[in-house]
Amino acid sequence: MKRLVSYCLLPFPLSLTLLVIGAVLLWFLSRQRLGRILVTTAVGLMLFVSWEPTSNWILTPLSTYRPLRDPTVAAAGARWVVVLGGGYDPSPDLPATSRLSGATLERLVEGIRIHRVLPGSKLLMSGGTRPGHADDVAESEIMVQAAEELGVRRADTAQESRSLDTQDEAMFVRDIVGHDRFVLVTSSMHLRRSVKLFEKAGMAPIPAPSGYGSDSMSWAPSVNQVALIEAAEHEYFGTWWSRLRGQI
Repeated sequence: MKRLVSYCLLPFPLSLTLLVIGAVLLWFLSRQRLGRILVTTAVGLMLFVSWEPTSNWILTPLSTYRPLRDPTVAAAGARWVVVLGGGYDPSPDLPATSRLSGATLERLVEGIRIHRVLPGSKLLMSGGTRPGHADDVAESEIMVQAAEELGVRRADTAQESRSLDTQDEAMFVRDIVGHDRFVLVTSSMHLRRSVKLFEKAGMAPIPAPSGYGSDSMSWAPSVNQVALIEAAEHEYFGTWWSRLRGQI
């Protein structure tokens, strides 16, 4: 239900729904005025969310943490580098690095960078199977395979493969790292909520953001901005849901 409601409120499916209803009213039900209002609203919404200043305005409050430029200072003594999963392709015919979503691959690369400069640290990949697909290989296993393809020894990795969402990840990671000092790596816009969930679970993560979204300054409408806003909306909805349930 959480996933369904959040999806229906995203700009693209919401605009598409308004367009379809508006077109039906215009062409088949002769409700010209209401049809024009719905179609105009849908077009205006898509123009608004595909505009780069809009995405900056919505994303800025989420990106509160700065990059971990020098982990040897900020994360000295950390025994774990925890990398949260962010989506993957279950197809077994692709290399592991190609099966990870763009967000997950960004997180993994940042995690490897930090791991390599922290002596004795271990990369902990977190991510279970897709909801309703218990027979899939866990996302954490694909992340470990991708790390191996990028030159990390499997002996330097560990997995948490039971989680379905960030709340689960906080609980299950706690069972592994205990009271050890650790770095938490996830996407910039996802990090604020993640840190709160991990702190609520009794941990003190060292935040390390990856993937800062917009790659160029442009005032022209772009589908990339729509994707960024949809990701940000997912985070806002997730924060509201976590607060409603007392998780943060």
